[in-house]
Amino acid sequence: PLRPWAGYHYEMLRWYDHWLKGMDTRVMEGPPIQLYIHGENRWRSEHEWPLKRTQWREFFLGGPANVLQGQLLESAGGEQARRFEYDPLSAEAAHGEPRLVYRTEPLAKEMELTGPLALYLQAASSAPDIDWLVFMADESPDGKARELCKGWLRASHRKIDPARSTPAKPYHPHLAAEPMQPGTVYEFAIEIWPICNVFKAGHRIRLEIANADSIIAAQGRPHVTIKAKATNTVHEGGRKPSRLVVPVIPRL
Repeated sequence: PLRPWAGYHYEMLRWYDHWLKGMDTRVMEGPPIQLYIHGENRWRSEHEWPLKRTQWREFFLGGPANVLQGQLLESAGGEQARRFEYDPLSAEAAHGEPRLVYRTEPLAKEMELTGPLALYLQAASSAPDIDWLVFMADESPDGKARELCKGWLRASHRKIDPARSTPAKPYHPHLAAEPMQPGTVYEFAIEIWPICNVFKAGHRIRLEIANADSIIAAQGRPHVTIKAKATNTVHEGGRKPSRLVVPVIPRL
């Protein structure tokens, strides 16, 4: 189902009426956090953000090499590289392709992810600069994927401020561009918009990585990316694995 925009609008109206018109809307009463839980399609109140009961967990990028389809694994595994070609002028680039897809095995029981999350991508490119776009999705048993949230980072703006960063929320000051040395492996700490979803048993957590947005999926307003033809390589496993940090919420 579509996100309940009307509910957001009513909350915003209550907030504006309270602070701008002095009306007693009771918007300041009760828990300060109101979450819409996708997968369960209901609202839930919370008292802090991120949630104190969050269990931070890592999934490692891996799986069979030399293909665009990988896996999200419990452990890092052996070191390997996954290479793909990106041509911004191609027809597939207009559709956000090629795209690396990583999936968990079907979940044995439901899992809730609620909070900030981040991808720590170990990668190299033949170009001095490239954009990394990341998409999180809920994949049902029939293979259909429901996009939940996304994030992006321009490679030349990979520098982070450790003092203002957390493992699930890297902070990029964006003070200067630092081009890449072609073929050199860098870590790209990519913040992904917060997630709030219950993955049902039998569903998969799905991560997609691309260098361009899909014109169709973005409804004609794709994220503007660098038009650079490149050979890009994602490095997995080993001592510096590519990994996804997610916020697991214990189920009652």
